[in-house]
Amino acid sequence: MKKFIKAFIIAVTFLSLTSCEREFIEPWPPDAARTQEDVWGYYKYVKGALDDIYARYIFCRHMNEVYGSYGMLACATDEAEHSLPNAGVQKFTNGNWTSLNTPTIYYGNAQVSLNGRQPWINAYLVIRKANTFLANVDNSVLIDDLDDPTRRYERTWFKGQAYFLRAWAELELFRRYGRYVISTKVEQVDDPELYRDRNTLEECYNQIIKDCDAAIDSLPTLWDDDNWGRANRAAAQALKSRVMLYYASPLYQGDYDTWGNPAGTVGDVQRWINAADAARQAINDNEFYELSRVTVPGAAPTKANYGVNSKVGSYNYVISMAVDLDNHEQIWTTERTTTNTSLWERYNLPAGVDGFNGYTNPTQEMVDAFEMRTGDPFDWSNPTHAANPYANRDPRFYASILYNGYYWGNSTSKGYFIDTWCDTLKDGTPCVGGVHRQRQLKNSTKTGYYHRKFLSEAFYAYTSGNYSNQKRARHEFRFAELLLNYAEALNEAYGPTVPDPKGELRGLFEEDEGGINTAQGAINAIRARVGMPPLKAAQVVSQAAMREAIHHERQIELCFEGHRFYDVRRWKEGEKFGQPIHGIEIFPKGFGSDGRPTGFEYNVFKVEDRHWEDKYYWWPVPYTEIVKYKKYGDISQNPGW
Repeated sequence: MKKFIKAFIIAVTFLSLTSCEREFIEPWPPDAARTQEDVWGYYKYVKGALDDIYARYIFCRHMNEVYGSYGMLACATDEAEHSLPNAGVQKFTNGNWTSLNTPTIYYGNAQVSLNGRQPWINAYLVIRKANTFLANVDNSVLIDDLDDPTRRYERTWFKGQAYFLRAWAELELFRRYGRYVISTKVEQVDDPELYRDRNTLEECYNQIIKDCDAAIDSLPTLWDDDNWGRANRAAAQALKSRVMLYYASPLYQGDYDTWGNPAGTVGDVQRWINAADAARQAINDNEFYELSRVTVPGAAPTKANYGVNSKVGSYNYVISMAVDLDNHEQIWTTERTTTNTSLWERYNLPAGVDGFNGYTNPTQEMVDAFEMRTGDPFDWSNPTHAANPYANRDPRFYASILYNGYYWGNSTSKGYFIDTWCDTLKDGTPCVGGVHRQRQLKNSTKTGYYHRKFLSEAFYAYTSGNYSNQKRARHEFRFAELLLNYAEALNEAYGPTVPDPKGELRGLFEEDEGGINTAQGAINAIRARVGMPPLKAAQVVSQAAMREAIHHERQIELCFEGHRFYDVRRWKEGEKFGQPIHGIEIFPKGFGSDGRPTGFEYNVFKVEDRHWEDKYYWWPVPYTEIVKYKKYGDISQNPGW
C-alpha cells in the first residue's frame, strides 16, 4: 500500500509540473476588463478565488491566535495563564466576556490587524467565498478533461476543496456557537430570506456532514509536496470524525437551552457508534498517515544531552517540526513557510531573554497532569515526587513544559538553563532570583513555567545572530487525534475492552500488522509510541473509569493545540475552568561557587481565581449581528447571553 501511495504522489507531482504551461488559457483581456466572466475565464483568478481562503481566512499559522498580546487559547483553560493581565484572552476567564466584549481571533498567514476577526464573521467570509466558487466553477476554465493528464481531475479536486473549506468554516461556527445560519448559496442583499434565524443543531450538523461527504468524494488521496497545505481526502475524513465526536458529546445532546446533558451521560448511543465508524474509516482509508514513531525518547535536557527534545525522531519533531512528505502524522496544516515563523518562539520563550515575550505560562494543574514514567499519577504528598518534581515524568512533559533547570538550546556554546527560582529563600531571606523570573519584568512568568511544545531550540534570543526562521506549518488535524476520537467513541458506545463489532484498525506504525479494536488498545498505542506503559487495570475496569483515562490522555497528547477549550465544554465539565489556577514557588537552598543554587524547595501557590458561568459553554452571537437583524428580522441569541 505504501508503494502505491508513493506512486500516487509521483503522479500528482507530474500533473502539477505539466500544468504550468496552459495553452488553452487566453491572456488577461487587454482592456483590463474586470467582469465576472473575466474572472472565471482566467485560470489564475479562478484558482486564486479559492486559494485566497487558504491565505487569509483559515486558522492562524501559529498558536498565539487570540488578538491582544497574542494569547494562546490554552490561556483560556486550565492549561496556562497569560503573563499580562490585560491580554485579550483574559476576557474568557475574568468575568468580562460579553457579546460586545468577545476576544478577536487572528486568521490567515499574515498576522496583521486586518486579519483579526470575530470567528462568526470570518466563518461567513469563508462560506461566501466557497459558495461563490461553487456557483461559478462549472462555467470556468477549470475542467475535468479525461483526455488531458494535466486537467484530468482539476475541477473535481478544486470543488472538493471548496466543500472542505466550507465544512471547516461551519465547524468553526458549530464548536463555538452551536447553532448557526446555514448558507449554501451566494446570498444577495435583496433576498427576503437573508435575515433568517439560526438553524437547529441537528440541521447544522447534517450540513457539515453533507459537505464533508462531498469533499471526501472529490478530493485526492494526497497532494504532491508542492501543494502542501491543500486539503486532501484524509483531511475531510478527519474533519468529519471531529464533528461526529462533538455531536455525540453531552453538550450537543439533550436540551439546547440548558446546555445539553449532564457530564458523563452517553445519551443517544448511535451518535457514538457513528463517531467510532467515522474515526475508523479515517484511520483505515489512507495508509500514508500513521502514528509516527518516536526514536529519540523525551528526557530532561542537560548540558550532556542538550537539544534532546528537538532532535530528528523526537516527539516534537515527528508531530510538528518535519514539514515534508516524510511527516506521516500531520493531516492538514497551514502552508509551509519561513516568513515570520520566529513569532512562535518570540511570543512564548522566557521573558528575561532579549526579545522574547514569555506570554504563555503553563499552570501547575497542567504540569501535575503529566504522569510519572511508571504511569502513576504525580503526587505532591509523595516525598520522592515532591523532592524532585520534574524527574522521571511522562516523556511528553519534557516536550511541552519549560521548567526551572531545563537546559535550552541545540548547542552548549549558546545554550542556557531556564532559571525560574524566586528571589528569596524559603525563610524570606533575599537572594539573586532566576533570570527568567524577575519581578521588574511585567511579562515574567506568573506560574514558574513557560511554554515549550513546538518550539525550536535553534532560537536563543530574538536578536541578530541568535535565531533563524525555521520552515514550519501549524496543523489543524493530526493522526493521534483520530486515535483519540476512536477510543472515546468506542468506549461510550461499547465500553473499554469490548471489541469493535465492525472491524479493527490497520497497522498504526510502518510494518505494524494492526489488530487494535478496543478503546483500551487505541489509548495504549498512543502511550506506547512515547514510551509510556499501558493503562492500569483500574483505569479500564468500567466505562466511567475509562472515560476519565481517555479525557486525561487527550489533555496530555493534545495539550496546547487548542483542543481543551472545546473538549471540556463538550464534556459538560466547564466548572473546571472556574477553579483557581496555581503555580510554583521555587526557593534555593543555597548557592555553589558557580553562583547556581545547590538545591530547591517547592511550594504550590494560587496564581488567580477564574470565573465561569454556564453560558460560557457557547460563545455569544456577536452583538453587531443582533443589532443588524433588528431592522430586518430576528436572530436568536445563545442561552444566558
